[in-house]
Amino acid sequence: MIRLRYLIVVLLSLSVYSLLPAQQKPVHSHYMINRYMDNPAFGGMERSLSIFATYREQYSDLPSRPRTLYLGADMPFYLWNGAVGMTLYNQDAGVFNNTQWKVSYNYVMGTDVGFLSFGGRVGWDLMSVNGAGILTPEGDYEGVFNHNDPILQNNIFSGGGLTWDAGIYFWGQYIEAGVTLSEWPSHRYDVGDASFERSYYGTVFGMYKYTFSEDLRWTSSIMMRWDRASVQTELGVLAYYQENLIMGLNLRGYDSRSMDALSFVLGTHLGQKYRLIYSYDLGLSALSSVHDGSHELTLTYNLRKFIGSGLPPKIIYNPRDL
Repeated sequence: MIRLRYLIVVLLSLSVYSLLPAQQKPVHSHYMINRYMDNPAFGGMERSLSIFATYREQYSDLPSRPRTLYLGADMPFYLWNGAVGMTLYNQDAGVFNNTQWKVSYNYVMGTDVGFLSFGGRVGWDLMSVNGAGILTPEGDYEGVFNHNDPILQNNIFSGGGLTWDAGIYFWGQYIEAGVTLSEWPSHRYDVGDASFERSYYGTVFGMYKYTFSEDLRWTSSIMMRWDRASVQTELGVLAYYQENLIMGLNLRGYDSRSMDALSFVLGTHLGQKYRLIYSYDLGLSALSSVHDGSHELTLTYNLRKFIGSGLPPKIIYNPRDL
């Protein structure tokens, strides 16, 4: 067992370190529902096999708009005192197509007030570029397609390299919090005759959970994403009625430069093991005048049954420690 003061020191230390610049990762409006997507240390926290499938179409009606597909699964693995999982991700945006496949493991330990988890995720990152979709100032595109560039190719060229994440996550009765650091140290790999750099980036997440009654509970959450160019925040509220109907709002941005969208979230259970969640992002930035918003759809599955042997004992929370 470790005491709460040590937990706070660890979380704050990693949060301070995460103020370093980084490379922005794709944004999702369902970050508060699928915490494993951003943080490998969340694996197994729901104490059963959990599967998420998500499709997101950003900035509808814009040509070459970003479209993202995500598939992830995690489950407890008590023989190793933790959990294992995998993610498969693909994003198509303009001339770029990025596919990542990763596997994860996280170690979970008990504290006086909840679970503390340390996790890592590693896999393969594949980037491809459609050179025929790029126009250069010096290019000749009348009759003969020629970029007049010694590096840029006219066909689809690709390359790949390793990709990784590390995270820490705390799960308590009323509070959840997590920090991730990805692609550190920054690294490069070849894409055709060019070189592609993966720069480090990270997230800081917090959630407060409150139960009004047997029928109604709600969560409020905050997510901060940072990279070398910017810091982006999200503030969200979700209400669960009879564990069947889900409704919520999420605001992305905090000032005139970062304000992006207001998300409306609606979901429902499909039987005992499935949930369907949809969100619509109403654009708030200057870009909103040329697009129809963004759409995100997530289907989840949970086995609803404890897995494995050596199931840890139920934690008795002491309100004096919160």
